[in-house]
Amino acid sequence: MRSIMLIALLAGLFLFISNPVQGAEDVPDCSIDMGPCIHTVAGRQVTFDISPRPVKTMKELTFTIRATGRNSELTILLDLSMPGMYMGRNEVLLKKNPDGSYSGKGIIPRCPSGNKLWRAELTISGAGKVSYTFNVNR
Repeated sequence: MRSIMLIALLAGLFLFISNPVQGAEDVPDCSIDMGPCIHTVAGRQVTFDISPRPVKTMKELTFTIRATGRNSELTILLDLSMPGMYMGRNEVLLKKNPDGSYSGKGIIPRCPSGNKLWRAELTISGAGKVSYTFNVNR
């Protein structure tokens, strides 16, 4: 009897850990499949885009950033993560393109729990951080 109760308790704990309750901040603020998303940080309008669309897990993706405002050489680091679940480090260093945008390639892994919510946090030299929360297709 104790072993059945222990198994049930462990199964419930596993489900709780692998399917955390989303907080109010853990909802999409970006419909990336509909097009680029725009936020403002430190006086800069920052446009975030992913291609190809629809954005899918386990496929090579191109991440593109455009930052308006003060013109200077920027260093932009893209950190991809899942709210409420650690999926390992997934960072993309973005390089400047001739048109002034920044881009880099990366992969969004498939979450074993089936969660689709991801966060892209950009660290922009001299401006700070800005994040975009979006859903990814399997």
